[in-house]
Amino acid sequence: MNASVTCIVDEGAKVGTALIGSKGSSMVFDVDGKRVMFNTGRSGRYLLHNMNQCGMKADSVDAVIISRPAIDQIGGLNNFMTNRTVPVDVFSTDEAWDCKRLLGGLISADNIGGIKKQPAGEDWIQLSEHLFLSPYVNQDTKETAIVLVTADGPVVFCACAQSGISDVLSIVSDRFGKISALVGGIDLRKMKQPVVNEVAKTIREGFGIEDIRLNGCTAREGIQRMRVATSNDTIKDFFAGEVLEYEV
Repeated sequence: MNASVTCIVDEGAKVGTALIGSKGSSMVFDVDGKRVMFNTGRSGRYLLHNMNQCGMKADSVDAVIISRPAIDQIGGLNNFMTNRTVPVDVFSTDEAWDCKRLLGGLISADNIGGIKKQPAGEDWIQLSEHLFLSPYVNQDTKETAIVLVTADGPVVFCACAQSGISDVLSIVSDRFGKISALVGGIDLRKMKQPVVNEVAKTIREGFGIEDIRLNGCTAREGIQRMRVATSNDTIKDFFAGEVLEYEV
């Protein structure tokens, strides 16, 4: 059986398409007969545009995960819900509902119809046979991550890893063992090369991960520094419109 992960929102977009690069991150998992959205990006307009370009309707999503209390992850939720006709489970920490939009008030589940609030962060949540939502990887940042259990081992997906990627990888490896791949964002945009060198060393030597695909808040600068740190083509992008396929 196969699973796919589609990048919907990223600052980079697939070349030769009408997809639009945008702040924030959003991915869609198709696995075990379910479609799960991991974050909604900063802009609902760009989220919906890119979903349409990927042939996805808002109503086709069975559950939404908001991984951390930040506008780059929850900002597109209002527009997404406006385009749905049926309720949907939204797994999120309480803190995520206090995010302030640039224009307008707080993001509030009470003001958005159709949201079925599901608590997240305190323990592991099994979303489907092969898809899991982590507890907080760090109590201060209130961030969670997604794990897809594949035939080659667990693949970790994160939006920002703001407290440090070792927090994310440690909690996953403690539960699932050796990690086969890392996909998503690491907060490296403003980090200097020596710091990024240590991050790369932690991922590759500390956890033995060679399959690394970065996007989101890693930003172009962080991705380039990670490539310098690894001195090879280990580091790949994951732009809006690109799809990863896994055997589960």
